[in-house]
Amino acid sequence: MFRTARRGFTLIELLVVIAIIAILIGLLLPAVQKIREAANRMKCSNNLKQVGLSIHNTHEIYGALPPMSADYVGAVTTSGTYGVHDYTMFAFLLPGLEQDNVYKAMNPLTDYAGLQYNRVIPAYICPSDPSISNGMCRTSRGGANAWAAGCYGGNNYVFGNPAAGHARGENRFASITDGLSNTIFLAEKYGTCGTSNNINDLHGSLWADANGEWRPGYNLGSGKNGVSGYPAAPMFQVAPNFMTACDYERAQGAHTGGINVGLGDGSVRFLRASMDATTWANANDPRDGNPLGSNW
Repeated sequence: MFRTARRGFTLIELLVVIAIIAILIGLLLPAVQKIREAANRMKCSNNLKQVGLSIHNTHEIYGALPPMSADYVGAVTTSGTYGVHDYTMFAFLLPGLEQDNVYKAMNPLTDYAGLQYNRVIPAYICPSDPSISNGMCRTSRGGANAWAAGCYGGNNYVFGNPAAGHARGENRFASITDGLSNTIFLAEKYGTCGTSNNINDLHGSLWADANGEWRPGYNLGSGKNGVSGYPAAPMFQVAPNFMTACDYERAQGAHTGGINVGLGDGSVRFLRASMDATTWANANDPRDGNPLGSNW
């Protein structure tokens, strides 16, 4: 019997198939990336929603908003409603984020959030942030790479005391005279941020650090030490390079076209990069009485 020889693929045919597959991958990759970014943006939004609800729960328990932070690490001087601590505002929000075990482990008389500073808190991490690694800050400056990042910053005009020039506010919802739905309480921030292009010389946003240089907030002025009065909030940044173009005193988001913010009523909004600076400034000031404008 004669057998019919099987014909294999020629080299040209294989190259054509490989080229078609490469083209399909090239077409699908942007779509996959868009889907992934949409999911990350939604996760960031949900985190802000959780933090916003915890702010409300905390206010209900204490009758006041948590302070932006104490003076500095080691200065255990903050007294009043929230007692004597060197915590940031984000430490007081932990029980409302199902992190009561971390909160209870914090010793108010011990620096660095009761030595819980390396605990990564899922609700404080934005998966879109390119500047963090496994939830941790990446700069070795001040040993910050041993600290968990905080990808959301508190608005010092809400949680601090600009009238006195420091961050130890104990404000109440009633003091937000522009209305909770018209005032930004929280905004996204990079966990690692700077302009030097040297990873060892950047700044960090750390949920647990009350030190002036590292406070997880914005509208704190130069060095994050606190600002006197209510100067116009510097405009947020959209997807800056965290190594070369990131202003650590501002809010910044990693998403394409804008930034997520949490409002005082617990809602979350995505603000477009096209928003004008005046509207942003008015939305950050809780008591200026200025209308927010049509692009809000």
